[in-house]
Amino acid sequence: MVLHPRPAVGTEATGAACYHFPVVRQAFPAAVLLALLPLPAPAASAAEELARKVEGRHRQLVDMTARFVQRYRSGLLGQEIVERGTMSLKQPGRMLWEYRDPERKTFVSDGSTCWFYVPADRQVVVRKQGGERGVALDLLSGRMDLLGQFEPGIETTAAGGRRLRLLPRKPDPDVSAVYLDVDRDGRINAIEILDTQENRSQFRFENVRENVGLPDSLFRFEVPPGVEVVSG
Repeated sequence: MVLHPRPAVGTEATGAACYHFPVVRQAFPAAVLLALLPLPAPAASAAEELARKVEGRHRQLVDMTARFVQRYRSGLLGQEIVERGTMSLKQPGRMLWEYRDPERKTFVSDGSTCWFYVPADRQVVVRKQGGERGVALDLLSGRMDLLGQFEPGIETTAAGGRRLRLLPRKPDPDVSAVYLDVDRDGRINAIEILDTQENRSQFRFENVRENVGLPDSLFRFEVPPGVEVVSG
């Protein structure tokens, strides 16, 4: 299209010209406008909500005691060991596991150092905190960032309860999956830990009592006379 100058009103004497260009009007499509708007945050999944509920509830614990049943199944041998006893924990990071059946043994942690004592062996193994009991402690005390460390999912137990499945977001040499059986209030009733060698450790808790005022002295271990001390 060729644009021809047109004398504007009052410009004939001077010869000045005013150019009039056609006005192009184009409306943005609605889809384009919507694309420019900030996207709403995705709704949290049911598994994420359950993970937050479990973590928040256990973070409020000051201390707790319970009876436990521990089942350990070897992925290589296929053998299962069942042990029973009582456990206690207290913030921050202290725990006591007293095994009564089939063999008496004690596992104590003051939050940094662990003592594992088997009276029949006359030996105490001392090491830094860790292992499956350390994972259980972090879960029960709400110290573990569930959504930061795990991808959550929900399963249904054989009894019809809810099970929170936690898969590590990054490769972990000690943990390939964690399963938590929880009640409607977000309290953990059982913990199952699967490692990379297909070994399974399960802790099931009964007669749970919370915030009972456990003394600090409960989580100190005195090495009995004549007992060998070994660094683990």
